[in-house]
Amino acid sequence: MTSKPCGNQDCNGTVYLSKYCGAYVCEFCDEHIGLVRCYCGWSLTASDGREELEAMGETIDPED
Repeated sequence: MTSKPCGNQDCNGTVYLSKYCGAYVCEFCDEHIGLVRCYCGWSLTASDGREELEAMGETIDPED
């Protein structure tokens, strides 16, 4: 999949593969398709996804 329309209601953006975090991300609403949180910091809860993952016990390499 190179790109496709975002499936979120009321969003006309396009989903693409992010080179930064490796997830499929909507260019308009920033939705990470198939994820609830991401190590890049995105989260469905509008909180810090990276902090949420670490609180759940994930070990994430420090950002450069």
